[in-house]
Amino acid sequence: MSGQLEPFYGKYTGTSESPEGRGEVADRDLTVSIQPLEKNGFSVNWTTVIHTADGQKKKSAPSIDFYPSSRPGLFVSAMKTDVFGHTVPYDPIAKDGNPYVWAGLDDTTLTVSALYILDGGGYEVQVYKRSLNESGLSLEFERIKDGEPMTRISAQLNPVPR
Repeated sequence: MSGQLEPFYGKYTGTSESPEGRGEVADRDLTVSIQPLEKNGFSVNWTTVIHTADGQKKKSAPSIDFYPSSRPGLFVSAMKTDVFGHTVPYDPIAKDGNPYVWAGLDDTTLTVSALYILDGGGYEVQVYKRSLNESGLSLEFERIKDGEPMTRISAQLNPVPR
């Protein structure tokens, strides 16, 4: 499976516009790095800087390691260390509200999904689909809250020369 991931390895950048509500649009600077890990896995590091119409900036920079699961093409996240020293995914029901994250590889698309359990029992799902193309990676992002689409972003991410 790691051989199928090799075409994704590298660093990519791009920009996107997305609706922010009330007729406003936010520009986003996007960077993603996908790299192999020493122990049969890979890491995805991405940075999103949102530039809002009122001049504000909001930055998010998650970094997640993934390892093969028992199911082909599916990868479990390793986001914290348990009491036995093993890296494991977050528990989305825990008090800290961190998401359960997993990845899936389907041909030329690497999908990273995050499930948040909200107070009161609602949920939010964030899905990042990164697909290989001749120019680099196309990104399709969707945020869904309690079944309702909230945000959709599309962008072309170009490789950064090494």
